[in-house]
Amino acid sequence: MGKSGLGLVLSDQPFVPTESTHGRRVWTFDRRIVDTDGARKETHETLLWDLAGQSGYRLIHQLHLNEVAVALVVFDARSDTDPFAGVQYWSRALSQARRVQGNHSLPLKKFLVAARADRGGVGVSQERIQSLVEELGFDGYFETSAKEGWQITELQEAIHKSIDWNVIPKVSSTALFQHIKTFLLKEKESGRPLSTSGDLYHAFLQSDNAPPETEELRAQFETCIGRVESTGLIKRLSFGHFVLLQPEFLDAYASALVNAVKDEPDGLGSFDEDRVRKVDFRIPDDERLKNREYEELLMIAMIEDLLRRELALREEPFLVFPSQTTRENPDLPDPEGKAIIFDFEGPVLNVYATLAIRLSHSRMFKKKDLWKNAITYTASVGGTCGMFLRNIGEGRGELSLFFDNTASEETRFHFEEFVLIHLQRRALKESLKRRRVFVCEECSFRVSDQLVHIRYERGFNWLKCPGCDNHILLLDREERLIRKPSSFVQEMDRAADKQRDREAAKSTVLGKEATMDFDVFLCHKGIDKPAVKKIGEQLKVEGLLPWLDEWELRPGLPWQPALEHQIEHIKSAAVFVGKDGLGPWQQMELEAFLREFVDRGCPVIPVLLDYAPDKPQLPIFLRGMEWVDFRKSDPEPLERLIWGITGTRRMKP
Repeated sequence: MGKSGLGLVLSDQPFVPTESTHGRRVWTFDRRIVDTDGARKETHETLLWDLAGQSGYRLIHQLHLNEVAVALVVFDARSDTDPFAGVQYWSRALSQARRVQGNHSLPLKKFLVAARADRGGVGVSQERIQSLVEELGFDGYFETSAKEGWQITELQEAIHKSIDWNVIPKVSSTALFQHIKTFLLKEKESGRPLSTSGDLYHAFLQSDNAPPETEELRAQFETCIGRVESTGLIKRLSFGHFVLLQPEFLDAYASALVNAVKDEPDGLGSFDEDRVRKVDFRIPDDERLKNREYEELLMIAMIEDLLRRELALREEPFLVFPSQTTRENPDLPDPEGKAIIFDFEGPVLNVYATLAIRLSHSRMFKKKDLWKNAITYTASVGGTCGMFLRNIGEGRGELSLFFDNTASEETRFHFEEFVLIHLQRRALKESLKRRRVFVCEECSFRVSDQLVHIRYERGFNWLKCPGCDNHILLLDREERLIRKPSSFVQEMDRAADKQRDREAAKSTVLGKEATMDFDVFLCHKGIDKPAVKKIGEQLKVEGLLPWLDEWELRPGLPWQPALEHQIEHIKSAAVFVGKDGLGPWQQMELEAFLREFVDRGCPVIPVLLDYAPDKPQLPIFLRGMEWVDFRKSDPEPLERLIWGITGTRRMKP
């Protein structure tokens, strides 16, 4: 409460009463020009990110905690029930974000800030506040009032002093880059939500003091877009050459969707993807785009983002959010067969959601059922594995693993090892603790952790069950998990990465189809169409959109006008050669393409199909070009074709 008003006055804007914000806002806190050696100047620009603090928005907003130099953790000074709600959570989320960045993280200063202190003062004692400051390692405490201006100047000065510009990575740029950046920020401030990079470039050429157009200027403009994007102020979409000038809209829609999923009456944590694309969920009108065509494109980009960040799982026709399921299971939280418990700290729901999705993508485990904070999987070799999350609150969680009797020891081992490695990556590593649960096989008596500890201290690895006198072995068969992960689990990890990228690529292709953003023209002879279509489908899986006559030409209309219209927009061409060589239609198409591609410097890629002759007859202009040969498996032909189309060589896993 009071956070957005505080953001206004900290960035030297007049105070106005604000509604509770759901999205994020980015303010310019300060911008200073500093002389260095007389010949160069440095621009020190500080951006203030205002993130929604409500628990329903954390899943999305805690993704923005990288490259933080100063954090203001704001609490509601007026609350009589729990004034520090969320303080520990955000403190732990900040710590985890810094750990993930490793050596690239900036030195972090964080301040505890009481907002609206003018509304009856702070409802907790100074002793309790000081204890929290020391416990969580805050660098200072401020009692503020945005309305009255209390401690605003002091907090501003503390922020200034906390930023060490000597350790922040510097980006060297020319006066031209600064001019382009200023133009892009003005376009953003104008409120226009979406534009293409081409439209922005032409608008820049018409702006005041624009430089004369040169061959290099367009490439420099694109580079500057990338640099401004790295600050989070704008975002390039993966299709249509679109630039989202107001990326805050992505957060607003994603947060509204996540809350809508939780409100679904079936409690399954799923939402029809078609409904998502139609924005058939509740979102305030003032947070929606007015242009519905832009909104449709934004929904495609949002779905792609959720899939790539592993917050949603695509099970067509639904998007499934494991963290948003509300369906209760009476057998939980103490399911039969509970075997391992992990205690951890960090962004609990994000850790759980990404783990649930990566297990589903790992090929070895298939999602079986989903409940509130629990999920079960069927192993590919048989048996059921599952996990249950107990969200203790304020960034602390307890994850229990359980198995049925048909799950083999090897299956249990791989399941637990995958979970452990994920928690080591995503949770606060120093907080991670593992406990094995021992249960009597005869009477199901559960041995307490205290009793296990006492027996271990006395040198015993067994005990007699107090219920039935059965001999209970206290052996942890998975102690080897703390060592190097097995190659099998590493393969599961690679499979999860690949499936995540492919699901996101489906949305990329949808966006390209909606914007007619073709990557490659497939030039072929009619008899080779089945083989070419198969390769075209493989390209779609990788996020590339091919132009194929059968897919793009309307029956009954001449093909030449449609092709001529598309040629100038397609980025490359692949010329397929089968056992009968090139056809007459290819010759005509190639002549048109050559004229276009010579002018634009785009690639024309000769492709030999797997049944092409040993010594194919290629046209003269193709003989000097590097071709892709599907008759060989090494080097991998599809990867080489993608390299030729995109200009980017993908690293092998």
